[in-house]
Amino acid sequence: MIYPIVIYPCEEGGFVAEVPALKGCLAQGETLEETLQELITVRTLWLETAEKYGQKLPDLGNAIAKVKALSAITI
Repeated sequence: MIYPIVIYPCEEGGFVAEVPALKGCLAQGETLEETLQELITVRTLWLETAEKYGQKLPDLGNAIAKVKALSAITI
């Protein structure tokens, strides 16, 4: 299953990327490419661990709604 991701720059430089539907699934790096590669690794480990322990994966529709809500926030 493919969950949406959110990427944002860090104040001190570099980027953070996360999969909001997968609690705690986030990565950071100096470049976008490095950050996305790290996120792929973290996401794979997150999903493998969930499968190993028989955890139910989050609903994709809810995951998309969560990302839409995050993107609607204005500062």
